[in-house]
Amino acid sequence: MELPRERRSDAGASAKEYAALIAVAALMLGVLFSVVSPGTFGADVEYALCKLFAADDSECESRHDRALKPNCLANLTSDSYGGSVEVAIFSVGRDYGFLKFTTIGPDGKKTVKVMAIKGVSGGVGTGVGVGINAGKIFNVGADASVDATLRVGAGDGWVFDGPNAEDDANAFMNDIKEQYSIDAVKENGGLLGSIGGNIYDAFAGPDIPEPTIQRYEGQLDITGSLTAGLGIGPRDKPEYVGRHRKENWQDKLPDSRGSNGVTPNLNAYVGISGTEKVIYEDDKKTGDTSMTFMLTGEVNYGENHLVPGAQGRANATGAMTITKDKNGNIKSASFTQVHIVNGKATTVTTTLPITTDAERATLAEYLLNPFNTGGPGGQLLSLTWDDMAPTEPPGEGAHPLQQLLYDKGKTSKVTYDYDQSDASYGANVKLGLKLGANYAVSNSGRQVTDAQYLGAQGPGGTREWKDFEECQ
Repeated sequence: MELPRERRSDAGASAKEYAALIAVAALMLGVLFSVVSPGTFGADVEYALCKLFAADDSECESRHDRALKPNCLANLTSDSYGGSVEVAIFSVGRDYGFLKFTTIGPDGKKTVKVMAIKGVSGGVGTGVGVGINAGKIFNVGADASVDATLRVGAGDGWVFDGPNAEDDANAFMNDIKEQYSIDAVKENGGLLGSIGGNIYDAFAGPDIPEPTIQRYEGQLDITGSLTAGLGIGPRDKPEYVGRHRKENWQDKLPDSRGSNGVTPNLNAYVGISGTEKVIYEDDKKTGDTSMTFMLTGEVNYGENHLVPGAQGRANATGAMTITKDKNGNIKSASFTQVHIVNGKATTVTTTLPITTDAERATLAEYLLNPFNTGGPGGQLLSLTWDDMAPTEPPGEGAHPLQQLLYDKGKTSKVTYDYDQSDASYGANVKLGLKLGANYAVSNSGRQVTDAQYLGAQGPGGTREWKDFEECQ
């Protein structure tokens, strides 16, 4: 039924008056709250509206949540090149590595850090193999090796920020790789390499600015591997055997490789490794220094039968970083867990700002008392399975540091597509003693696919994961 003109006019006026009343009330409340708590009213209203209309609370962010938002490692790329020589049970090597970290702050600001590192290594190891050839019809065998390597490295770092940070860092990466290539010739090419490298560097080498960060690292690797296989047909002859080179005793050793032209050839492998690493960085620009302790375990496995079979790689890392300011006072502690499984990397990092002497004493007592965590080594080991994300109140009887982490800890959980390629070139013979030379190239990268951070304590007494939009 159509309303009379007068009633329609009254209805329209009433709606306008009602809307105006709401607007005036909102304005008055805004003025009132801006006086009581400047700068917070708009954020609180925005959060309340989000809670009212959003399908998922993880999309809503309060000002208390934002106060606990951490930095995000949005991208990490790593390139390394190295060579080694093995004699008897000993090996020596040299490597060159390049790292690029892209970090995004809570305010969306991007910072890119480039590290260039030179390393030398020495190690001991041995390997044994056994094989049987049955009338050159089939071959069966197994091989095992164990190695321990100690590596030390030193390098420099450069930081880029601003709107062109990524482009500037990429251009610099090309320059520093060229410079390190020149250095490699000078350092490993003997007298001619030194003379030629210095001449080229003087006239055509890139201009490298002074670094702002110095880095030193020490690393212990222990690895073990086991391979076994069954091959059909005689193994293929090496291509280099011919008129200018005759077969020697090494070529005649039985093995399980079989012929590449005959199937089925079956093989399986498993490798286990453990790494302990310490990294010291000195930031000349800010005066901050940091010490990182890292423990990593990895297993990789695979098998082939006619076609490639199951392949897998799993890695667990626990890391702890203590940062001091220019006055030597601890300013933060970070606890990181990294799990890499078949191309996916998940990193959980909790950073605790340290602002008082009492908090510094609490941190030291927690880490150094072996009854709490087993000492720093025990803490690193536990981080490989306990990410320390402070989602729940620590409860009665908890250590004061656990309460600090729950109250002040800034935690992120980031999932990456992880891509790593390794290539090794060379040859060696293992019969209890080893003889050989190898050159290796490794490239890896992490690109964010999902990111969250822990918000502030909610009404239920827990801290919930929030979407980390700036990181994606």
